[in-house]
Amino acid sequence: MTTLLRIDSSALSQGSHSKALADYFMSKWQAQNRNAKVQTVDLADSPPPHMDQTMIDAMYTHAEQRTEAQNTALILSNRYVAQIREADILVLTTPMYNFGIPSTLKAYLDHILRVGETFQYSEKGPEGLLKGKKVYVFIASGGDYTQPPMDALNFVKPYLQTALNFIGIEDITFIEAPGMAMGEDVVTASEAAAKAQIDTLL
Repeated sequence: MTTLLRIDSSALSQGSHSKALADYFMSKWQAQNRNAKVQTVDLADSPPPHMDQTMIDAMYTHAEQRTEAQNTALILSNRYVAQIREADILVLTTPMYNFGIPSTLKAYLDHILRVGETFQYSEKGPEGLLKGKKVYVFIASGGDYTQPPMDALNFVKPYLQTALNFIGIEDITFIEAPGMAMGEDVVTASEAAAKAQIDTLL
């Protein structure tokens, strides 16, 4: 059975363009994969805690040597790692907030980028352990940061590609909807272009 894990990070419960595009994708994908298992993580509804001393210490302590407090600090992280290990396909939605990803998404990635769990160090350097997965990333931004010179200010796409590659996920498709604050005509055209890309992919 194919398992899809969807991770939403927009702070908006209504009116999120990145979530709307993922909804469009999901409606078509699920029509083609009726028996698939779908899991959803809403980082705005349940924000993961940011890194602290106990969590960092726990991540770099062998499991059999961890204290009760350290084990407690890793409960959510272990759940996230188990979910992403199980998934065959990831759907990741994110807006651009001040040129980068939401802090909740950064915190989520801090929970899953773990040495010995999702990557390891070898003689050849770091090696990702989550290979063979497919990822669709839906990005919405108020301005258009997909073309020069403004693309130099886009830290969403390169950061996510770097983080996902680091844990072994290399098959990544980005679907971007720029210009969401640039007027109705731009919004309509941008959303139509993104949906056309989704139609082509599926």
